[in-house]
Amino acid sequence: MILVAALSGRAIAQAVARTGAVVATLDQFGDADLPAPASRVPGDPLVGFDGKALIAAARDLASPGSALVVGSGFEQAPDLLAALMQAGPYRLLGNRPEVVRAVKDPACFAARLATLGLEALGISHPDTRTEAPLCVAPETWLVKRTGAAGGWHIAPWDGGPLPGGHYLQRRAVGRPTSVAFIADRSGRCELVAISRQWADPTPGSPFRYGGAVLPVALQPSLIDRLAEAVRRIARAFGLVGLNSLDLLVDGTGITVLEVNPRPGATLDLLERHRQGGVMRAHLDASAGRDWKLGAPRPGVIAGAVAYAAAALTVSDKRTWAPWCADLPRAGSTIEAGQALCSVTAWGGDEEEARRRLSRRIERIVADCAPRACLLERTTDVFPSLQC
Repeated sequence: MILVAALSGRAIAQAVARTGAVVATLDQFGDADLPAPASRVPGDPLVGFDGKALIAAARDLASPGSALVVGSGFEQAPDLLAALMQAGPYRLLGNRPEVVRAVKDPACFAARLATLGLEALGISHPDTRTEAPLCVAPETWLVKRTGAAGGWHIAPWDGGPLPGGHYLQRRAVGRPTSVAFIADRSGRCELVAISRQWADPTPGSPFRYGGAVLPVALQPSLIDRLAEAVRRIARAFGLVGLNSLDLLVDGTGITVLEVNPRPGATLDLLERHRQGGVMRAHLDASAGRDWKLGAPRPGVIAGAVAYAAAALTVSDKRTWAPWCADLPRAGSTIEAGQALCSVTAWGGDEEEARRRLSRRIERIVADCAPRACLLERTTDVFPSLQC
């Protein structure tokens, strides 16, 4: 058995199940499309899991000696990851707690990057501070929560004291880009795909994650530089399995932001982009076995989060389209601005994929709006979108 633990574990659990493995999942959402068996563990999407509840649920679901694959939720709590590993004990297929701690410690990450010679590749890292600097313009800085994910935690700095567990990073320019890669302990490292990401801002969360599209078309020389940067970073920190490097690309300039030391938000897209998926390679590379990646499929795939426009209760008669995932259970309540589901769409190029994605999100959000279900108007056009 493979035990999956992540704040939102559906994508990883489904990917593991597609390899033929038996999977059990611990997460905070308990989505309707989460493979069974699964346990919903209390906690907070920003703060993380309730540690005692997580370990108790793990012992109920997975026997000692089971493998363990983790997603988001442990970057800010590597000690909890260590405790979870020991609770079984479980065999971790991914980055060990000390590796997670090193890449998610802002000062450690910046210091290690400075030794890798990335400047010669035209790659920089923003000035990063764990204490508020004096006599500087606050508008040139962002405040971020250490180890958090999804962009909810990022905000412009107002010049005040830093909350505990936060750091400052100087603003940089460029298009948000992410490089997914698989590495192993022998030093082998291969790019899986390069994605372009975008935010879906709200007044309180101007950098909230919106979605991503891949693969993006970049100059070969730029891809070569990114590949070399990824190899140096993977070797320096001892990264294994599927990871991603978040950065900003401005013309030929590259600014490294952070490493996500686990399967991330683009996993669904990567699974479809590569023939045979990518989870098997993640498991094998993490375990020290021989691994390989399938060839890329033609076309471009985009994925995004559909956020509810208003508060709603999910009907037990709700039918979801096949391009929707992370499905809320019938009877659950979703507040305005909260995630409704994930949506994907293919296209011949980036523009077409994003256009189709936008249309699908508009349909989903409109169809889930809390109003009388207009079957006469919707079922003949969008039969899969019935209330």
